[in-house]
Amino acid sequence: MKRAMYKKHFLGFFIVLLLSITSCNSYFENRKKPDNQGLSSSEQEVLGAYNPLAVPSHTNLKKNMGDIESDLQILIQVPEKMIPTHARIQKEEGAHGKVSRIEIEIPPPYPEKMKVEVNLLPRGAVNYTEYPVKVEGKIIQDGKEIGTFKTVLTGAVGGNIIPVPTETMFPMRFEVNLWDNAPAEGFSTLLYTQAKLFLYAPFTEPKKIFDNDKSLEIIEETEVLGNPLRITLKKEGDGR
Repeated sequence: MKRAMYKKHFLGFFIVLLLSITSCNSYFENRKKPDNQGLSSSEQEVLGAYNPLAVPSHTNLKKNMGDIESDLQILIQVPEKMIPTHARIQKEEGAHGKVSRIEIEIPPPYPEKMKVEVNLLPRGAVNYTEYPVKVEGKIIQDGKEIGTFKTVLTGAVGGNIIPVPTETMFPMRFEVNLWDNAPAEGFSTLLYTQAKLFLYAPFTEPKKIFDNDKSLEIIEETEVLGNPLRITLKKEGDGR
């Protein structure tokens, strides 16, 4: 009777252990590539070449790089004021309600000017005064870098509230021009962001972080991709 109970308990322990190992493997596997749900084959090919830094080791801090990645979204999109009323917009959401993909189709006439903007959107789960983070990013269009951005996350930022940059704050929004004259014909382009995140020792002075003070201690670092943004200018006569 006792042997049967021991066997039963051992079997239960083994199953829990196996599930735990499988779950961990799944976590590390999912970190290797960006969320590709709903992407076209060409988009998957471009983003599939992405090679992030190694998974950082955890520290004894209450918050670590995993918390930062979960809290922060680096969103690339077209400013609402620049999207024509006759355009078709499709947004898809991934984990934690973050936007995982945006597609914009614009039939003629095309807008005379076009920009994209990058917004850093913390969800409010991390107090960046205590856990300051430097962000160094690149804006990629069709595999080529067209712009860069750099900032320091500092302070307790909640939800979708984006602070307006002042002399004592660091920018949370960046813009880059795509064109200043309406294109003559249709085309499709893919944009996304690629950023390095650096977590510094608690309460490190943000200005020193921004100025790349070499004496500062970096606790952890990693590299992340933002959402893909596909902009398609449809040709005259194409169906919507």
